[in-house]
Amino acid sequence: MKRVTQADVTAILPLFQNETDNYLATGTRRIERSEILTWVEAEEKDLFILYEREKVAAYGEIWVDETEGTLEFAHLLVAPEFRLAGFGKRLLEGLLLEAKKYPYDEIFLRVLPENKAVLDFFRQFGFAVLTSPFEGSIWMKRKNLK
Repeated sequence: MKRVTQADVTAILPLFQNETDNYLATGTRRIERSEILTWVEAEEKDLFILYEREKVAAYGEIWVDETEGTLEFAHLLVAPEFRLAGFGKRLLEGLLLEAKKYPYDEIFLRVLPENKAVLDFFRQFGFAVLTSPFEGSIWMKRKNLK
């Protein structure tokens, strides 16, 4: 897993073109190249990519909320040809390792109600559902084990 640079944007873009997958990961049907470039440049977001055989296998972000003193994992995507082959697990394990570098005790993530199937996956990594959907999402939380 490596940090995303502007050079990776072209490789990442296809992940955000499948409307169904993109909606489940971002709440938006389609993301354009220009938007991904703004994410790369944003100080409060750290973007990561997992390559396999020179192809993008998975992508995820860590959002830093200095005001709240928390982290949020966001926009987690696994390319269709790499699903059910352990790449989601590798991505999440990598993000959890990266999270240890931050001084914050909690990690959050959001899941759309339409994507409930992924809740059990996140539970395997210590995430617990907080409450009923808030802002249209199911929020999950775990401790940042440093």
